[in-house]
Amino acid sequence: MDMFAPWPERIVRQNPCMNTVPCAVLAPVVCVDGEEHLVFEVRSSKLSWQPGDICFPGGVIEKSDSSPLEAALRETQEELGVSPSHIHVWGPLDYVESPVGVKIYPFAAYIDTTDFVISRGEIDHIFTVPLDWFAAHEPEIAQVELATRPGPGFPAGLPVSNQVGWKKRSTYNVIFYAYKEYKIWGITAQILDNFRGIRDIINM
Repeated sequence: MDMFAPWPERIVRQNPCMNTVPCAVLAPVVCVDGEEHLVFEVRSSKLSWQPGDICFPGGVIEKSDSSPLEAALRETQEELGVSPSHIHVWGPLDYVESPVGVKIYPFAAYIDTTDFVISRGEIDHIFTVPLDWFAAHEPEIAQVELATRPGPGFPAGLPVSNQVGWKKRSTYNVIFYAYKEYKIWGITAQILDNFRGIRDIINM
């Protein structure tokens, strides 16, 4: 190798160390009585993963999806019964890689109808929150601890090989918005804040 050869120009990519599942969601805005509202879903209590949690419409990016955006539109159609012809995409938000094992590609969009047909197998019900409400209410912030422990078959002879139980490594902040009887939190709240920040820049 020529130590003086120029380094090739390249796009810097993420070199992931977590086994994450790629997902896509839509942060949908609708008009309610002349006011902009965000639409949230309450997940069915019958689901095995995060039952009763609050989220945006979305899900796992399937091999048949040509892009994260196509996945977000497909999932929104499946969960809310909205044809993509009623969805007007504004653009992508910052993607989120979560310690819970998902990488989420969110998109902001306006939906020109509120005539939803909810997928009862996945969604218990939906609700909307005026965008102006978030501007008037600061979120709560709490912390979650991250920890490590060796999985089955982890090689012997390394510092964590004989570790018993969980060992705290780091923490990360979790955002909570309390709206009426609902708690909007976690990744959904993080995506929400990113959306609001971009909207504030646009409206300056």
